[in-house]
Amino acid sequence: MPEIESVRKLCKAPSVSVGVLHQGEIVFRRSIGLRDIEANLEADSDTAYQIGSCSKLLTSTAAGLLSKEHPIWKDKVQDHLPDFDPIQDPRIGKTATIVDICRHSTGLANGNSIFMGPGGTVVVKGEDHIAMTNRLPTSNQHGQRFNSWWYYSNAAFGLLASIIERSSGTSFSTFLKDRLCGPLGLTQTLVTEADVTHNSNLAHPYVQRADGTWAKINNHYTSEKHGPVLAALGIRSSVNDMLKYLAAVMNRYDLEKESKASTPSPEILAKCEGNPLREISSMWNWWWGRPCDDGFDNKTAYTLGWFRTTMPTSALGMLSYNGVHRKEDIIGKESSPRTLYGHSGCSNGFLSTAYLIPDSHTAVVVLSNAADAADSTDTASQILLQAIFDLKPTIDLIPSLEVSVAHRRTKHEKVVKDWTEHRGVSQYDKAVAEEILGTYVGFGVSYIHIISSETSPSGLAVRFADQETSQRDLEPYHKDALSFLPLDHHKKLESGMIDWDYWQTGVFTFLREGMSFDLDVPASMRDSPSAGTVTEDPEGIISQATELETRKPVVGLRWKWDEYDQPGLWVKTNEKMSQSDIDDLVAKFTGLYKKNVEEAQ
Repeated sequence: MPEIESVRKLCKAPSVSVGVLHQGEIVFRRSIGLRDIEANLEADSDTAYQIGSCSKLLTSTAAGLLSKEHPIWKDKVQDHLPDFDPIQDPRIGKTATIVDICRHSTGLANGNSIFMGPGGTVVVKGEDHIAMTNRLPTSNQHGQRFNSWWYYSNAAFGLLASIIERSSGTSFSTFLKDRLCGPLGLTQTLVTEADVTHNSNLAHPYVQRADGTWAKINNHYTSEKHGPVLAALGIRSSVNDMLKYLAAVMNRYDLEKESKASTPSPEILAKCEGNPLREISSMWNWWWGRPCDDGFDNKTAYTLGWFRTTMPTSALGMLSYNGVHRKEDIIGKESSPRTLYGHSGCSNGFLSTAYLIPDSHTAVVVLSNAADAADSTDTASQILLQAIFDLKPTIDLIPSLEVSVAHRRTKHEKVVKDWTEHRGVSQYDKAVAEEILGTYVGFGVSYIHIISSETSPSGLAVRFADQETSQRDLEPYHKDALSFLPLDHHKKLESGMIDWDYWQTGVFTFLREGMSFDLDVPASMRDSPSAGTVTEDPEGIISQATELETRKPVVGLRWKWDEYDQPGLWVKTNEKMSQSDIDDLVAKFTGLYKKNVEEAQ
């Protein structure tokens, strides 16, 4: 356990909880550190942490419970959600299957920053999630992504919650409680706001400031009010519950693989009401390859909500903050191959890793309540795997983690550098504040309010939807441009802005009547040619437009909400505008819908 403690300290994590199941039996459980710093409460194996994208494991197995005569995976999404019809590529609505949303091959954008705002808030209503998803980008500079690219999308995966709700006639959180958590006795797997409020053994999320003090982070993703967020990354669970769940997965896989009427259940399942899981083997039967150039080529892939690879491989950690590992840090290079399934998870102030190896009935779970300096759970899980199987040669994984810690630091430094280099605050005129005030709507259901603020250097603040916790002051950035991006890394994390990791994601550029969506952005703020349609302006002076032109009415704001996707237009609204008027204005400004539909056809 000294190695795990070193990992905890290096990653500035208040606590790390680990558990190991081997040959179907619990062989190791340990928790170090505090789940609640203010109350000085220690973590234990029943402490509930938010598990981030490890939620996808439970969600995909929950979907398997809908299967009756046959698995649902090949069903068209529209068969369950008739209102699912992405605008930018009509093929998706017509032909996309549940396989596509589960393995991330729809091509739909991730959209995290659109529906999850600052302060750990959810800023698009659960009932509006499909409408938002229908308006997400579906292409990149190479063309349409549908079944051409693997493109990780929490927005698309979250549709699985809506499918479960429509098919079962009950809320997603109720379905989880009644059909999964109840039968398996997962008492510390939390899926509603009341579960969290009334729980006495919670891990709270934190970030350690530069002065060594701890700041608690707001995180409101565990809620029955937004099934798609809960399904993709909002579930909370404990080491004990996750070990029991993974044991049930392996137990059901044995039943399906061996086609036997019964198979011995591990002791951890002895008090359960039977094993409710179904369709585990079929869930792992579709995938999208994720090859690694590490000399082993062990057929790494993403199945339906599960990551799969075979050790030895550099792919362990591919879905974590640490990313693909260096070749010199690959564990088990001289040991027998072992295929494993699992996931990594990250949300505001939480990290998680869960792996299972069916052949040896092994499961490893690591949970932590900090997401600051690299991924403690990824490294700790590999330390445990190396010890369980006595993998050779023995690798010291701490130096690799130190590299990841340094990478997280330099990545934020680059964001600050780029943000600073593109800034032209002298071109900002504070007199435009009155013109900018108002409500802007994008993607049909995403509302951004620009309001007055006495504390802001611009006199303005942004509030996403009606969530007061999301409000952030705006500072002058460029001509008709304002920024809400915290430049201090710890302040950014404390603000619940884990996905704001590109300099433009914290900048709004306000557009005036007659301007071009792509061209009338200061040259220093433009995207690279590979990111979209851009015409160079060597003089760098869109600001040479006449004063009359610059004073035309503000009609919208341009926001590049994700580094890897097209920027979006939020239209400034008034009471006379219909949704059709808004969509027409978006199409007029950007040309995106017409252009992408033509490409798809």
